[in-house]
Amino acid sequence: MNAPEDQMWTIGGPVDAVAMRHTMAAFPSGVTILTTRLGERSVGMTISSFASVSICPPLLLQCVARGAGSLPAFRIGGSVAVNILARDQAHLAHRFASKVENRFEGVEFDTDDNGCPVLAGAAASVSGFIDRIYDAGDHVILLIRACVVRRDETLPLLYYAGRMHDWMDTVGSMVAS
Repeated sequence: MNAPEDQMWTIGGPVDAVAMRHTMAAFPSGVTILTTRLGERSVGMTISSFASVSICPPLLLQCVARGAGSLPAFRIGGSVAVNILARDQAHLAHRFASKVENRFEGVEFDTDDNGCPVLAGAAASVSGFIDRIYDAGDHVILLIRACVVRRDETLPLLYYAGRMHDWMDTVGSMVAS
């Protein structure tokens, strides 16, 4: 059986950036906005590479591209908030992934006990601090120690195959197929 021409499959050969990106696009993930404070300025960026690492102690990770303009604001010991976006917040994901100078302008948020922005309407958030930073190829891994967690029953925004998806639209189209 042959694979459709629009699918790239490499068996036993080298893995290039295109093949890796295409393969990893098969794995849906949530969408987060990582926030902190740099002096008097709020800083935030969209990240879909997010995972729980440990329950005890409560650790999670975020992988950030080395070239991310906001990366210098995140340092070991620094306070952060991970905002897990709700299904209707794709506009925020796009805004915080853009080159807009003040990404927080017009965005509703509160602050946690350390002054980090916690976005209004997020499905969940985790406040904590960066415990360690690891080199990881073209990215760095921020290991975050969770101190405060919040959650409501809002469904999350999904990132799949290079696009944002509303959970219900995605599930509905899968059932209809």
